[in-house]
Amino acid sequence: MPAGPARARPAPRRADRAASDELRDLRARDPRPARAHPRPGRFRPRAGHPRDHGQSLGPRLRVPVQLALRPVLARGRRAALCRRAQALRPHRHRQRGLGGLRLHRRCHRPGAPGGGRGPGLTQPSFARVLGRADLVLFSVSAILTIDTLASAASMGVSWFTWWGITMVLFFIPYGLMTAELGAAWPAEGGLYVWVREAMGPRWGSLAAWFYWINNAYWTASVYMIFAGTFYSIFLRAWLPPALREGAGATWLQAGIAILLTWFTVAVGVIRLGVSKWLPSLGGVVKVAIFLGLGGLGLAFLLRGHPPANAFVMAEFVPRWGDSLTFLPVLVYNALGFELMSSAGGEMRDPQRDVPRVILVSGLVIAAVYTLGVMGILLAVPLGELSIVTGTWDALEVLGRQWGTAGGTLVLLLGIGFLYACVANIVTWSLGVNRVAAAAAAEGAMPKRLGRLHPTFQTPYVAFVVMGAIATTLLVGNAALSNRADNVFWMIFKLSGVCFLVSYLMVFPAFVILRRRRADQPRPYRMPGGALLAWPAATFCWVFIAGATLLFFKPAPTAENPAGAVRESWLLVGETIATLAVGLLLMPKRVTAPETPDRGGRLVRPPS
Repeated sequence: MPAGPARARPAPRRADRAASDELRDLRARDPRPARAHPRPGRFRPRAGHPRDHGQSLGPRLRVPVQLALRPVLARGRRAALCRRAQALRPHRHRQRGLGGLRLHRRCHRPGAPGGGRGPGLTQPSFARVLGRADLVLFSVSAILTIDTLASAASMGVSWFTWWGITMVLFFIPYGLMTAELGAAWPAEGGLYVWVREAMGPRWGSLAAWFYWINNAYWTASVYMIFAGTFYSIFLRAWLPPALREGAGATWLQAGIAILLTWFTVAVGVIRLGVSKWLPSLGGVVKVAIFLGLGGLGLAFLLRGHPPANAFVMAEFVPRWGDSLTFLPVLVYNALGFELMSSAGGEMRDPQRDVPRVILVSGLVIAAVYTLGVMGILLAVPLGELSIVTGTWDALEVLGRQWGTAGGTLVLLLGIGFLYACVANIVTWSLGVNRVAAAAAAEGAMPKRLGRLHPTFQTPYVAFVVMGAIATTLLVGNAALSNRADNVFWMIFKLSGVCFLVSYLMVFPAFVILRRRRADQPRPYRMPGGALLAWPAATFCWVFIAGATLLFFKPAPTAENPAGAVRESWLLVGETIATLAVGLLLMPKRVTAPETPDRGGRLVRPPS
């Protein structure tokens, strides 16, 4: 038979890849929706364009469809997607067999959270603006909780021993497990997605609820630390006697905390490409404060001053006593690696960046925490250490040895401490409110929490509700106690319990996903295989459960022993009420989206 006309060879994919890189960079700089009909040369060169009639029918049809869908997918408007869902279904089924739609250098399938922001009809679309440096600073800013530094130092010199035990048995395995989960499921939602994929949408909904509500509680406690430090630095000297102590001072500090709460809400509503600089700079400021505390403490010793607490071997032995009350703070301070995975849809390359970011930020966090606690214990005796103003008190003592220059340095570090408190809350608010939005978009939480701002595409309703809860908590606790440190500890314990309860579901989810979703692609895998995964997850779960129970121990900050017992029972009631509200708000029927496995088959998580 005579040979037919030679068929044109398909255009090389190198040009397509370069065009995709260009499009990704354009979206990172300006995340506005792309045009349906791009200008010539904006996305791909004309030479070798798939619309060339010398190519097969598949590539010729795929590009026009992608260009038509791109504005809808970029806006992330659920209403528009729902209206077009029926019309797009046959095309999606055809593309599923061809490997999915290739948009933004990623193979997307409908409803696949693993892709971060595909045409999935459950997830909103976000601009990819977070690079590796942003993620390192984001993680350091999240985990270096400077507001609990004085609480950790209240354990005394035995803190160093407890910190070493926590690092080996909890911090390192927790970071490795988080790296594996974050790289395998780099979707918008983080912790919620992992629990949902392993245990079903109802457990995922419960984890997301506790994870989100704890941030509202914690916002109130951190801003009480800010208010107390701001009061000590700038206000105490010239305020009238009625506002220097007692109920007047407590209400004044609560008012400052309320103002900062709504400032955080305003910052959170802004587009992440702008608001990300607040936590990124906060990570640098926090490291500077911890290093300043450690450096001033060492200089304090070298100048011949005796340490305020005895650093002898007997003091390093862990003891059971009042210091046990603050032991949960140690576990609390080690948590937060999963926060960046909650913004997986806004990372440029989550599979590669997440494991490396966890390694770098983990080493930085372990070192600077040690320096910070050492500086406080060198300067302030345990009997005089306040869990609210302890960090500022230590800076004042350490700065006196340098005269005027030391006073100026301490003032700058104090201002940096205030900024770090705000950056801490903004960092966590950006993460947990996106977890709530991802859960709400799938029907696992009230849908109003998932409503996005029409201009900034941020979960503004979740931020506003968070601000209202924190304000209510500040007013209520200020009415119950006249001591600012007691108000802080009461709110912080409630926040800590809710925070740790959400993690009680993460470590079982890790083991379940290892078994049920073994075929899920994992760019990073925790070393040791199943032989190490089970013991590591068990140790981490025991740490979390023990720390949760210790939060119910009567606190030494109470005005009297009877008040301490009453506050413990109050914490029990608040925890039960939080659980009850979460169960009431949980939709009666939650259906998780189907996600593809390694072979492209759609898998639905267990109910």
